[in-house]
Amino acid sequence: MIRPRIAALALLPLVSACSDPECTDTADCASRGPDIVCVEERCVQAASPDAGTGDAGTGDSGVDSGTPDAGSEDAGSGDAGPPDAGGPDAGTVDGGAPPPEASLRITEINPDAPQDLIELVAVTGGTLTGISLQELTNSDFAFTFPQGYTVETGAVLVLHLGGACTDAPSDAASCGQTAPFSASAWDFSMPGTLSYSGKAFELLSSKGVPVDGVPFVRASGEMPLSIVAAVQRLQADRVWDATPCIHDMTTGFAKDRYCRNIAADWSSLNESSSIMRISGTAPLTTPGLKTQWSGPLPSRWGSY
Repeated sequence: MIRPRIAALALLPLVSACSDPECTDTADCASRGPDIVCVEERCVQAASPDAGTGDAGTGDSGVDSGTPDAGSEDAGSGDAGPPDAGGPDAGTVDGGAPPPEASLRITEINPDAPQDLIELVAVTGGTLTGISLQELTNSDFAFTFPQGYTVETGAVLVLHLGGACTDAPSDAASCGQTAPFSASAWDFSMPGTLSYSGKAFELLSSKGVPVDGVPFVRASGEMPLSIVAAVQRLQADRVWDATPCIHDMTTGFAKDRYCRNIAADWSSLNESSSIMRISGTAPLTTPGLKTQWSGPLPSRWGSY
C-alpha cells in the first residue's frame, strides 16, 4: 500500500521537471479509471484495498477463532465445574467428619431404691463416646459412656448403679423390658451406690467441658462437708444457679444457708418415687435451677 506511492512520489520531481501537470484534483483523472487519483499534479493508482483492514482486520481473525470455539460451552463450568468435582462428591456424608457429640441433661434420679438409678435425656442427638457423669461430694461415683453408641434427639438413657446389663450399641432393647430396664431407653450398668444425703452431679463433654449439673439436699439431716464446695464448683462452671453460695449453719439465719436453699430438695423419696426435671416452661435449659425439679413423684424410668 505504501511502496507504490513512495515510488511514485520519488519520481515526481523528475517527471514534473520534464512535462506539464496532468491534474489539479482527482476529477481530472476520472477518465483513466475508478482507481486513479491526482497526487502532486500526476494521475496515479490509488491505494489498493487488498491489504487493508478488511483483509487482515477483525473480520478475518476475530469471531472465527474466538469464544464460540474454545469458550465456556466447550471447556467451561459444565465440563469441569462444581457439578463434577464439588461438594456432593466429597462432602461429610461420603467421607467427612464423624457425627457430632450428643448434648445431654440430667432428668430423673432416685438414690433410695433397691437399685440406684439416674436418667438423662439427649436434647440433641449424636455420639455418646467419652461423655462423663461425676458425683462431687462423697460417693466416689463416676461414669464415662463407652464407644460405639449414637443416639437421636429425645433419646432417654438410664444409668443403673449395681446393674447387671448394658444394651448393645445396635439395640436399645437388648436388656429387655423387665423393671428397672426399659425397651424404650438405653440402659447402662456399672458398679457403685449413692447415699441418700447431699449430693452434687456434674455432666462433662468428652473434652471435659461442663455441660450440666445439679445439687440435691434433704430438708433435714447433716449435709456432707464437701457439699458447699461442690455447689460452688457447679456455679463456677456455669451449670447451676448463680445466687451467692455461702453456708454457715451456726448463725441460725436462713440467709446463711444459701447452698442448701438453692439446691434441689429431694426429701421424702422412697423406692417407688423419683425427683424429676420437668417443672417450668423450659426445664432442660442451663444453667439449672431448683425450680426446674419436681418433688417426689411416681417413677417413670425410660420415658420423658
